[in-house]
Amino acid sequence: MTNEHQNDRNTSPLGGGNLGEFMTVEDVADMLRINKSTVYRMAKAGRIPATRVGRQWRFRLSALEEFLDAGGDVAFDEHEEGLAEAVNRW
Repeated sequence: MTNEHQNDRNTSPLGGGNLGEFMTVEDVADMLRINKSTVYRMAKAGRIPATRVGRQWRFRLSALEEFLDAGGDVAFDEHEEGLAEAVNRW
């Protein structure tokens, strides 16, 4: 693996780059200032845009931003159909 590819892999989720759009549970918990277990519960319930890669959850930053712009989890109950579509789109 070249040095360039190693650097891409280590790109910060908030710092850009090709792989930088994907966030871990820890990244999302820090970003939203919530507990990691809350992130896991929300992802498992489909209340936050997430995908599983093997046994791990991954979150696309752009999908999270769209989700939050739409009102986030609080708006989920009020507009469940539209938000469920946005959450599951990617």
